[in-house]
Amino acid sequence: MENIDVQEQSNIDSKILENRELGTKNISSLFYRYITFAILGNIFLVIPTFIDGNILGQLGPEKMAGVGIGLTILVLSRAIGTFIGVGTGAVVALRLGAGKIEEARGIVGQLIWFGVILSTVIAILGYVNNESIMRFFGANDVTLPFAMQYGKHIWIAFPFQVLAIILGILAILDERPALSMMSWLVGAIVAAITELILFHKFHYGVAASAWSGVIGPSFPSLLIFYFIFSKSLLKPKLKDIRIKMTSLKEVSATGFASFAIQITLFIAMIVINNLLVSLGGELHVSAFTIQNAYITNFLMFVVMGITTGIQPLISYNYGAQLYQRVNRITSLGLKFSFLITLFLTLLIYFFTDSIVAFFTGGDIALQDLGVWSTRVFNISFPLAAIILFISCYFQAIEENVKATFIALGRSFIFSLPLIYILSKYIGVNGVWYAIPIADVITFLIAIYFMSKEFRRLKHLKEIEYSDTKEVSS
Repeated sequence: MENIDVQEQSNIDSKILENRELGTKNISSLFYRYITFAILGNIFLVIPTFIDGNILGQLGPEKMAGVGIGLTILVLSRAIGTFIGVGTGAVVALRLGAGKIEEARGIVGQLIWFGVILSTVIAILGYVNNESIMRFFGANDVTLPFAMQYGKHIWIAFPFQVLAIILGILAILDERPALSMMSWLVGAIVAAITELILFHKFHYGVAASAWSGVIGPSFPSLLIFYFIFSKSLLKPKLKDIRIKMTSLKEVSATGFASFAIQITLFIAMIVINNLLVSLGGELHVSAFTIQNAYITNFLMFVVMGITTGIQPLISYNYGAQLYQRVNRITSLGLKFSFLITLFLTLLIYFFTDSIVAFFTGGDIALQDLGVWSTRVFNISFPLAAIILFISCYFQAIEENVKATFIALGRSFIFSLPLIYILSKYIGVNGVWYAIPIADVITFLIAIYFMSKEFRRLKHLKEIEYSDTKEVSS
């Protein structure tokens, strides 16, 4: 990250920083408030997908498989949104911690404009080439009509979904975590009601699912009005449409780890869908849809809530050189991430049959496969939570190489070779076993990096303490 020297520190507007709770309030209360609102916001985003899964289960495995393939677009929008949003959040928080208020505001404005432009171009290209893209994602002649029907709606909403993720992260950084959470809550309610009405009253089927996928993830894009009309320090301006390459380069480097997680999940989905349909047929694709879109997706969004809520706390305090606070926040985050995901994983394991039955619509073959795949696919998720959190930490302090390597280890470096190797020797089951094995390998590497980082933070904390003593004397 950019070093902040003594001269820069002396130019900080102390009155502004004194009013920023990120660097002054009690760590435990800040931690639990921020992550609670962030987790709830993500859970509210997931809730409509449970209703969606129940409806798709009633439509049959072929339509569920088609929608599951179309859902790959949502993963892409999440990848672009987190790439820009998390990168911007980390860079801006570091600037705010160092007292560089106007520079932080300018970066926010530039990257909002960049997000809108980039996502609009992708949406146009995706909509025009919808059929060929759905085939590339894994659709065959049976599932293609449903994948295309779902996809054409999601491409139209793509820019709003990207903007929603960016603004949700920035609202948390602006010390408005409750506002971010409420935007996802309202979007979830509207999406769920819309899908229920369209399905039960108008019998829309896949189109009802598509409208839910449009509304829920897009609604927080309305937060743009908060940033335009409030007195936020991060208010974007029209002049920011002139994007500086230095800002774009720094945000891109910092956000690349989160982007790598999402884009490699995007790639993995394509690989897995294609392998499952060739080795096991539509039934395995439907079972993967239950994991990817609903069960594992829920667990992933809980962890993303933790990392989204905690990243501004780490970045701001690191930028302000408050290393003791960084150490305490990180330790809390690691413990909380592991314990909450362990609890949720055990809950899913013991109630697997009932949970999967909610999405299978009474299909016995899909139910049996869904129960087995749920237990295999999610058994290592507490380790995955630690991996994602450690990657987030290094991203928050702009240690981008470490952040990206750890992120790619789970979702690409180890998982994709394992998927191909295991599927070659043990068939379709090898696809399911690959992810847990990749989690174990990446976890060991991530823990090694984090243990070294805690030693470094301890050293920085000692320097911070000695400098404080010298100033006071």
